[in-house]
Amino acid sequence: MRHLALLLFTMFFALPALASVESGEEPTQHLQVADVSSMEEAKTIFVDKTAEIRNKKTLGLEEASQIHIITYTLEKSVAYFAENLTGEKQDQAKEMVVVVEDIHIASEHNRLEELQKYLKRYFELVNEFLFCF
Repeated sequence: MRHLALLLFTMFFALPALASVESGEEPTQHLQVADVSSMEEAKTIFVDKTAEIRNKKTLGLEEASQIHIITYTLEKSVAYFAENLTGEKQDQAKEMVVVVEDIHIASEHNRLEELQKYLKRYFELVNEFLFCF
């Protein structure tokens, strides 16, 4: 029964039209998440949500759906960095904003190959970015 519920949940997010960020597609806003209000909150969310994604051992439809949900909060965190950091770290955060959005849309539409590519790039950026903490 759990798998059926997850399948239905995944299908709910997979039905919108298929297109990519590169083609100018806007994501569907399924969840409302509060804005991040402090650097400490942004750091905690960033570390926790990145670890959640990194701990996915496989990348199937269920994991894509989970990653899709995670990106709602992660987007708020990296957006806070992009607005509140300066210099090179701000530039890195701005790049992460774009990549997290790509992850969001690829996971929303179950494009697993694209998702894998964007996750790889995200983790490269994370490794560079973490040195500021």
